[in-house]
Amino acid sequence: MTLPPPECLLNRRRLDLACGLSLLTRLPVGWLAPATCTTGTNPWPMARSIWCWPIIAALIGGMTGIVLAVLRTAHVPALAAAGLALACQTLLTGGLHEDGLADMADGYGGATPERRLAIMRDSHVGSYGVMALGLSLLIRTAALAALAALPVWAGIGACAITACLARMAMLLVPVLTPPARTEGLASMLYPLPQYSVIGAAFGATGLLAGLTMGCLGAGLPAWVYLAHICAPVGIACATAVLVATYARRLLGGFTGDVLGCCAVLAECLLLSFYAALT
Repeated sequence: MTLPPPECLLNRRRLDLACGLSLLTRLPVGWLAPATCTTGTNPWPMARSIWCWPIIAALIGGMTGIVLAVLRTAHVPALAAAGLALACQTLLTGGLHEDGLADMADGYGGATPERRLAIMRDSHVGSYGVMALGLSLLIRTAALAALAALPVWAGIGACAITACLARMAMLLVPVLTPPARTEGLASMLYPLPQYSVIGAAFGATGLLAGLTMGCLGAGLPAWVYLAHICAPVGIACATAVLVATYARRLLGGFTGDVLGCCAVLAECLLLSFYAALT
């Protein structure tokens, strides 16, 4: 079997990173993608890029934890520091997942799957969406304020793990339910490439084990260390199952908004879990 030349593999990895960054953040990525991809009309391979999602997500969470730690070092009150750290994260991600949560909540008011999907397409935010956003911001801000009491590296590690597992939870949804529409982000991610899923799983497992040991589990008994790994994974998986079940029953499948909703809900629960350990 003939292997592709190294420059071809490098361009593929660069394009994957550009896809992942463009989806999960609002950072400019045109410089990262190969020139042949920025000038062409073919869609970017979003599904292939999922192998790098754990790395990008952990960096997002790590930056949130760093902002929180810096503000607390500057004697900013814990609640204000948590709110500012969450605001920085929202600026970095563009509030994409929060938009999905709001649309998903608004769609709950529809009587049929078709009506719910139509409501979710509407750019206006209704009362259900406002309530969902308000509650999610409240929960995450309060949890981050509690994490501010942890040692610096423990807080950063908890934020990085939370962001990583919350984005990994999104990947379980396409495994459990088909797309609700034939176009949009959902159709681009379905079916998920097997090798990319394996790469994402290995990446997330390595980050979870390393961050837990380095930031949270140093000096802990082995069973406590394992509990610190298994519990967050269980929370993320349970969230994905519940969201996928809800989406299949009410929408007939998942959409990009469903994935965003899953990420925010998992983040709320995971941050609350780590806050409970303080």
